[in-house]
Amino acid sequence: MRPRSITGPIILVVIGVVFLLNNIWRDIPIWTLVSDYWPVLLIVLGVIGLIEVFVHAARGEGPPPRPAAAVGGWFWIFIIIMLVFWSGHRSGIHIGRLDNGGVTILGNDYEYDVNASSPSQGVTRVVLDNVRGNLSVKGEDSGDIKVSGRKTIRAFNKRDADRGNEQSQVKVDRQGDLLIIRSQEPSGIRMLNISADLDITVPKGIDVEARGRNGDLTVEDINGAIDVTNGRGDVRLNNIGKDIHIDSQRTGLIRTTGVKGNVDIQGRGGEVQIENVQGQVTINGEYSGTLEFKAIEKPFHFRSAHSDFSVQRIPGAITLDLSELKINDAVGPLRFQTGSRDIEANDVTNGLELTVDRGDIHVNQTKTPLPKMDVRARNGDVTLTVPASAAFDLDARSNQGEAQNDFGSPIESRSEGRSSTLKGRVGSGGPSLVVQTDRGTVTLRKN
Repeated sequence: MRPRSITGPIILVVIGVVFLLNNIWRDIPIWTLVSDYWPVLLIVLGVIGLIEVFVHAARGEGPPPRPAAAVGGWFWIFIIIMLVFWSGHRSGIHIGRLDNGGVTILGNDYEYDVNASSPSQGVTRVVLDNVRGNLSVKGEDSGDIKVSGRKTIRAFNKRDADRGNEQSQVKVDRQGDLLIIRSQEPSGIRMLNISADLDITVPKGIDVEARGRNGDLTVEDINGAIDVTNGRGDVRLNNIGKDIHIDSQRTGLIRTTGVKGNVDIQGRGGEVQIENVQGQVTINGEYSGTLEFKAIEKPFHFRSAHSDFSVQRIPGAITLDLSELKINDAVGPLRFQTGSRDIEANDVTNGLELTVDRGDIHVNQTKTPLPKMDVRARNGDVTLTVPASAAFDLDARSNQGEAQNDFGSPIESRSEGRSSTLKGRVGSGGPSLVVQTDRGTVTLRKN
């Protein structure tokens, strides 16, 4: 009997693990990772096939197992093809006619200079309308609106590139107090990919809007408002005088620094870095990278499908990723609710409320008075460290686990069945500290 390959069962196990992880840790972007790293599947198939051939040849057991490509037949071929198209579509790569701005795989690059300008008198808003490429916008005290840079056209020959350049000129159109910078779409020419890396100077006092963009965007030294929608690529905004609004379904990095107004971010993306903001910060969406927040002077609110986080001010720093939340010096009331994360909170004032389904919680307070606390974990250890001079009323409980008292008297530790408690009052006039875990260890420590 011809031996059978183990590739099929291994792939079924891998698929089962992927679906299980997606059900258990919903904060992890499983399908985004699959679309990015699907080529690993091809490597695994090839390695398994080679190992099977060598093992059977060394043992002299006759013909090797059926090749990996035959396992599952056309089903696996279909899955791999779908992954290729899915990954390509997410990256802006389209095969065939590329009228929508996808990236052509074949051809040569041809470069052309871009220069355009317009008087700035009476202009209150500049719109970057569907300009593909990396854009840099800088505010100046006075002068005309100027556009300069390089346009890159990928085509099969220079004649098509020249025609594409003529039909895709960067235009500066004035409509009342609105100035629109756009790049026309060429017609009648197939297999062209056009991008323009532009440096744009504008008066500091105007508003800037970017929409339908493919490429990185940098805006700095603008006293007006910034509105970014439907873009791809990194977004960097520095020294902005009014509100910032970003709504995008696929960004890499979003970084804002030195903002005098509010910051509102919606959609999906990778990393987010917000620093030195005088207004409110609101973030609503799914972000797969690390989120960093520093020096935010007004209320902050982050919400995703599985997490809800709010705090009044962030004089220090907060770092949030898919597995961990770190808080250093925050002014509450601070509330954080999530599915699966470890939490480390240091020196939170004016109220602390933490709720996690799965993960360990460490709360460390070095200052007095302590904030009122309500800290709960379904599965995980909870450790609370407080100053020796602190006053508080503690009610800590592990429904299935231990309770460790490293603080000492007058806190009392008790056990009954599978549950354990720590209770007691230290000093007078202290806040209520409620700590609970369903499965895990509760620990009270002294600084």
